Amino acid sequence: MPDGPLFTGGTQARDEPSLPPPLEPQLREFGHYVPSDALKNAVDVAMLLGQPLLITGEPGTGKTTVAAALAHELFADRFLQMQIKSNSGREDLLYRIDEMARFRDAQPNRTPQRLLEYFELRPLGEAIVRACDPETPLVHRSGRALNGRETFLDEVFGPKRERIVPKVRDLLPDATNWKAPQRWVVLVDEIDKAPRDTPNDLLEEFDRMEFAIPELNLRVRPPNNAPRPVVVVTSNSEKSLPDAFLRRCAFHHITFPNETELRQIIVTRLGGLTMNELRLTEFLGLFEELRSAMLRKPGTAELLQWIRMLDRDEALHAATNRATIINNLQRLVSILAKQESDIANANDVLKKWTTR
Repeated sequence: MPDGPLFTGGTQARDEPSLPPPLEPQLREFGHYVPSDALKNAVDVAMLLGQPLLITGEPGTGKTTVAAALAHELFADRFLQMQIKSNSGREDLLYRIDEMARFRDAQPNRTPQRLLEYFELRPLGEAIVRACDPETPLVHRSGRALNGRETFLDEVFGPKRERIVPKVRDLLPDATNWKAPQRWVVLVDEIDKAPRDTPNDLLEEFDRMEFAIPELNLRVRPPNNAPRPVVVVTSNSEKSLPDAFLRRCAFHHITFPNETELRQIIVTRLGGLTMNELRLTEFLGLFEELRSAMLRKPGTAELLQWIRMLDRDEALHAATNRATIINNLQRLVSILAKQESDIANANDVLKKWTTR
């Protein structure tokens, strides 16, 4: 920490400050994730059953990191992610048709392209496609085999297509490293943000790990022995999920770590600290008091940011009087408190803590 503020609001221009590397990329390094035993068991159960794993928990407890860490450790970083939004539907997870481009090319002065040019696979759809051998035939949307004489195939793939009966590789023409069936990890992040019908619209896909593309009259149907994608679904529990969707998922709730687990997370994620064990114990105790006093409780990510800043604060380590200590701690309150009432509550806790 610098001796004085970097930003003063003064009129005199100053040299650009030397800033340390940001902590956020380090927190996203997959090789340093510390799962609880309960989470390890839940991941194992979901993979052995071939079911999606639904993970809930407070913001900042590492829900979104689970899938990437799993892909890094077991599946050679084969990882796809879908960030759910308030208007995300089934097709947003499986595929996308660029209707605007189709409309543009349908104008009199334009040349319409084959439908495949407007088609794009999305994370869950791509993972299901890659679970197939590239030479797996596509089938009609109804499930029946294609004979190659269907008139819609010319519209989708062009009249001069390479294969009479299209293969799944035709949906991923640029996937040059795809030679055999692959198991991919898919993160469906914050499913509770989606419209109510979206989870129910994915029941067939989660059950069978296949999907229809009505706009192209096609269906992707992996063989029965194809590797099922590993699907991790996160929720902040902002609204309830349908029972039919829950029945198709394994479930785990990430509770906030205890002190022993927090110490392990700090050591694993931040490496060596300059502060001693006694000072770390004091700060963890203070963090628990601050967290208890706040309405919007900080998560482990914010704890790591706070500890890193405390560890770099030479003035705080050298301070011998309470006034200096509380002043330095108050400078960092904004890491943990994200609303006005929590800042006031945090400052009250700090005043009491420094007078003991």
